[in-house]
Amino acid sequence: MAESTLGFSNLEKFESSNSTVKISEADTDIVKEIQTLLKKKGLYKDDIDGVAGNLTQKAFAEFKESVWLDSPDLLGPTTATALLEIAEDHQTIEEQTRTLTPLPKSTVGTKTGRSLRLVTGETVYENELVVPDIPLTWGEITKGCDPERNPESKAIINNIIKAAKGFGKIRDKYDSPLSINSAYRTQAVNRRVGGARYSQHISGLALDICPVDGNFGRLLQICRASDCTGLGRGMHKGFIHVDWRSGGRVVFDYP
Repeated sequence: MAESTLGFSNLEKFESSNSTVKISEADTDIVKEIQTLLKKKGLYKDDIDGVAGNLTQKAFAEFKESVWLDSPDLLGPTTATALLEIAEDHQTIEEQTRTLTPLPKSTVGTKTGRSLRLVTGETVYENELVVPDIPLTWGEITKGCDPERNPESKAIINNIIKAAKGFGKIRDKYDSPLSINSAYRTQAVNRRVGGARYSQHISGLALDICPVDGNFGRLLQICRASDCTGLGRGMHKGFIHVDWRSGGRVVFDYP
């Protein structure tokens, strides 16, 4: 097994398995890691002893409920992933708290503004829609067609299109303008702005969005009911993170 990047090697190994166990029957080392993460989350306040007693089981069940996972006593790969999101310690970066100025309706969807030549040979423009009829532009994805944010592969471009389609469903349900705080980042940009090491923004699958009318409660419920598989609750910071990663749903909070 590769060296753990988060310091929770047993959970990381379990995450890649197809196993499911009751928390009360999990290995001591895994339980210790779970207790450590639940304590970091503020849900568990007892000793880190590897014993899945009543307090551990209660905290574990509360955590699963908070991220909308069923089966409060079961540990599976999806729950392991959700727990490891605590270890990632998502920080709010300045980029996520700044919304792009909405474009005038007359320019949205036009081949105007700055341009980028993609690795596929296609040239896209700042005001051009990523997907026809979905109000999300290449400028919003690449922060104004910044050359440093030019998608680095065809796979990333396909992911951006996937995220745009997912965004379109959320936007249709919300039926009111949404601003973009942050979208695609290259590895270099992500490091510079202090993003999470394995951020879905790097793969082009993530968007940090903000309701122009300020109704975060309604937007959160729509995102929760959407097909996004990553949901970051940053409402108190001015955005909601959505992504379309592979695997089961993961929900996390920003400090």
